[in-house]
Amino acid sequence: MKKLFFFTLIISLTIQSCSNDDSSEKDTTKPEINLTIADAFPTSCSSISKGSTIPFKALFTDNQELGAYSINIHNNFDHHSHDTEVDACNLDAIKDAVNPWILTLTYSIPENTKEFISEQQILVPTDIDTGDYHFMIQLTDAEGWATMKGINIKITE
Repeated sequence: MKKLFFFTLIISLTIQSCSNDDSSEKDTTKPEINLTIADAFPTSCSSISKGSTIPFKALFTDNQELGAYSINIHNNFDHHSHDTEVDACNLDAIKDAVNPWILTLTYSIPENTKEFISEQQILVPTDIDTGDYHFMIQLTDAEGWATMKGINIKITE
């Protein structure tokens, strides 16, 4: 009888622990990058001088929890596209890179954050090629969903 009682108890506990009642909702929504807030920068077709500072500012939002973001800056001397650029800009002639600027920065976002304004000061080197560049922003939420936004910028003397 004791064996039957323990067997029944174990089966009951196993069935209860396998309940389909999951109170946490699955996140299937990508986070959003908002570049329309006041003082958002850079904006499409911005011109930025070598040796100056890019005052990056954007609003990041997610329905549940943000995770991290990265900024990548690279040349667009060959006029390639990432299909994320918002606006078309007047591009310089295609050219070969001599000393292009390539930069990747990664930042974490505080836990349990659904809305975050990122503000970073990014120094533009003085010894890089001028011309067309892509300013890429990638935002990932805590679940791993990601979104990317590309901005065409021009580095000038």
